[in-house]
Amino acid sequence: MSMVVGYKPYTGAIDTSSARYKRAKAMYDEGHPGGEKPKSAAKAKLEQDLKKLKMLKLMLGQKCDDLTLDFKNPLEADEETFIRNYMGLFDEDGDFVNPYGVAGMDITGKDPSEFHKIIEVSETARQDMFDETKRHFLQENGVANGDTTKRTEVFTRYQLSVEKADRLSGTWTLGQYERMYTKAFFEAVREADPNWQIGQPFDKNIVSSITREDVEKRIVKGSSEFALKPRPSLDVKA
Repeated sequence: MSMVVGYKPYTGAIDTSSARYKRAKAMYDEGHPGGEKPKSAAKAKLEQDLKKLKMLKLMLGQKCDDLTLDFKNPLEADEETFIRNYMGLFDEDGDFVNPYGVAGMDITGKDPSEFHKIIEVSETARQDMFDETKRHFLQENGVANGDTTKRTEVFTRYQLSVEKADRLSGTWTLGQYERMYTKAFFEAVREADPNWQIGQPFDKNIVSSITREDVEKRIVKGSSEFALKPRPSLDVKA
């Protein structure tokens, strides 16, 4: 499972001209129309319950002056606290930072064609992805198990190693490599045992002997996707 960094309030000096502050202030203003704090659902329910209780006591002829609303929602903080919390969601450029501590991965409002592009990805990142893909394939007998994969960690390491502007397209490209690695492992096992089904045990040596270079020399790169040429042993000659 991937380690989530989570969000922390911004603790530095607040520069009201900064992109980070402006994004946070916009979020605050959106949630506080007219400068008024929205009443929390919990507080609204408590007020309604209190009203009902007072009515019941009056119906029974009892005094209700002793019933008061003693409730404070810890989320109803002052404006600066709210804004500091919101500022923790963005980097210095005002770009959203995801739960893994990576900025530049927000695709809100973007057309997929903007980042579904093949770009150069370092050999280090490709090897990292290959090793994890192989480990997971062997461990799970080809099943994509979200509880045991460490692919998010691989993507995060890669994202933090490149410029923010390259992170979306680079992540897409690294995902294409991952897909080709998995496809190569599947095809190799199926060639050895045509009856094999995903999830069934197989001879681990079939996959263990495959190298990243073996797979990558078969990759056909398009502008937005990869394809995999047939294994040499599967070539069909006319």
